[in-house]
This record gives sequence, structure tokens and C-alpha cells, in this order.
Amino acid sequence: GKFHGNPMHGPLEKSLQSSSVSERQRNVEHKVAAIKNSVQMTEQDTKYLEDLQDEFDYRYKTIQTMDQGDKNSALMNQEVLTLQEMLNSLDFKRKATLSKMTQIVNETDLLMNSTLVEELQDWKRRQQVACIGESLFQLRRQLEKLEEQSTKMTYEGDPIPLQRTHLLERVTFLICTLFKNSFVVERQPCMPTHPQRPMVLKTLIQFTVKLRLLIKLPELNYQVKVKASIDNNRRFVLCGTHVKAMSIEESSSGSLSVEFRHL
Repeated sequence: GKFHGNPMHGPLEKSLQSSSVSERQRNVEHKVAAIKNSVQMTEQDTKYLEDLQDEFDYRYKTIQTMDQGDKNSALMNQEVLTLQEMLNSLDFKRKATLSKMTQIVNETDLLMNSTLVEELQDWKRRQQVACIGESLFQLRRQLEKLEEQSTKMTYEGDPIPLQRTHLLERVTFLICTLFKNSFVVERQPCMPTHPQRPMVLKTLIQFTVKLRLLIKLPELNYQVKVKASIDNNRRFVLCGTHVKAMSIEESSSGSLSVEFRHL
């Protein structure tokens, strides 16, 4: 039979378009998983560094407590060599760990700046944003641990004081960016009498709006407050409670939300 209509809008074309979309989605998921995996590796590196440092510390203190006579012995010389080797490998490991962390920050930065994450279906995007957030917070804690380690023990050419501050600034900036992009309006304002219709701004009209934060925050020892406002060029006054703190909903696997009722 003959082809009718425009062949470019046939089922084949549609399936090609959707397969390239799902290809891109898989690409995002793959990259997010790789970032998460890398952060688990630097977690192990940070722990290993701590153990190595403890061992060095112990051996160093042992030498300090040796008798004067033992201090010139062959055993002592051997011990000093061992300590020097340990310090070398500690330095190597600190540099390697910071280098991996820099790589993770670069990859996360690229991923967040690409439009790929925006294109994801809503629930997929939620998952990926939450996952990137967790990885960034974990990386932040690792950088704090490195600082503690460096405070306990530093040496000439220690890479931690040189690199940590800048890395931490970058991680914090990415967290803030993710934060701003992870507020979603879960329930849009609607007409009280016709819930399926979007709200038309009129005076003396009551409405409800609900927001959710996609990124999960670790150790909530702080509050996230949300302020509702209406843009200045509209001649309306917003009545009701403007500022509310977000809270964790039981049903939502630990994500924060806030609902403004009776605005």
C-alpha cells in the first residue's frame, strides 16, 4: 500500500523521539549513580586516612617515650624510616583523595548545569535530585573530616589546607543551587468552588498552596522557613500566615513539605 500523510509524524518517528528521550534519561541516571558510587569510595578513603594517621600517631608517640640509650639503636633508625614511609603514603593518599573529590565536584557541576536533569519525568527527577543532594551532603561531611585530620596532624606541603576551603565553597554552592531548584508546588492554588480550575486572582478569595522540597536534608538541626508573597505589580494584599517552617511528613519518606492554608 501507499504511504499517506506526512511520514515524519508517523509512529516510527514518535518512537524514535521517545527512545532518544529515554536514552538521555538513562544517561542522567547512569551519571547520578556514578557520582553516588564515587562518593562511597571517597568515604572509604577518608576512613583509611584516619586509620593511617592513628597508626602514625601511635608509633610516633612510642618513639618519644624510648630511653635515651635506645634512641641511637638500629631499631630506632628502622622506626624513623618506617615513619617517613608512612608520612609519604599519608601525603600521597591525602592528595589522591582530594583529587577524586575535585573530580566528583566537577562531574556534579556539569550534570547540574546540563538541561538533562530538567528533562526528566517528574518522579524520576525527584529521585535524581534527592540522590545528588545526598551525595553532596556526604561529600561535605568528608571535607569536614579531612579538616579535623589536618588540624591534628599537618606537615609542609599538606594538601588539605591548600585545597579544602575552595572545594567546600564549590560543594556549598552546588547544594544551594540544588536547593533553589528543588522546590516544587505540589498543590497549586485553585478556585474554592471548582477545585479543577486554576485560581483567578480576586479579592476576598481564600486559597491553599502546598510546597515540597525534593532534596532531603541530613541531620535537621535547623529549620527551613518559606515565605509566601505576591509580586508587587499586582494590587493585592496577601492575608494569612505568610511564613511557615517546613516539616517532615510521615507518609513522604522523610522529605520536607509545607502547606499554606487560608491565604
